[in-house]
Amino acid sequence: MRLGRWLRMLGQDVANPDNADDRELMERALAENRTLLTRDRSLAESCRAAKVSCILIKSSQLEEQLRELSQMGIALELKPLRCTICNSPLRRIESPVRETWQCEGCGKRYWVGAHWRKMEKTLDRVRSGD
Repeated sequence: MRLGRWLRMLGQDVANPDNADDRELMERALAENRTLLTRDRSLAESCRAAKVSCILIKSSQLEEQLRELSQMGIALELKPLRCTICNSPLRRIESPVRETWQCEGCGKRYWVGAHWRKMEKTLDRVRSGD
């Protein structure tokens, strides 16, 4: 799973604009009051010059990226508020067996199960610095 999808599972509202050039990314970030995350140093410098909120991610490894964001104040707690696929809000649905959420946009369902526990273990490693 890529960083954007992880951030959505951490409760963040994450847009992934496809095929946008740097100028379009910065304009969208400004218009939507977003912070742009990038590994592109040139884009990060352009953002700083244009006063666009930007975070330069240094690592290409997911756990290191999460660690970088944690050091910047992003809470590493699973909080299912957004769909990992389409970013639409999730709503809790009734289930007698486990916690379950459904996307209001695409209908995808999420629940606390084996994948959730695997994500928790990853977050535990990141939080502990292992």
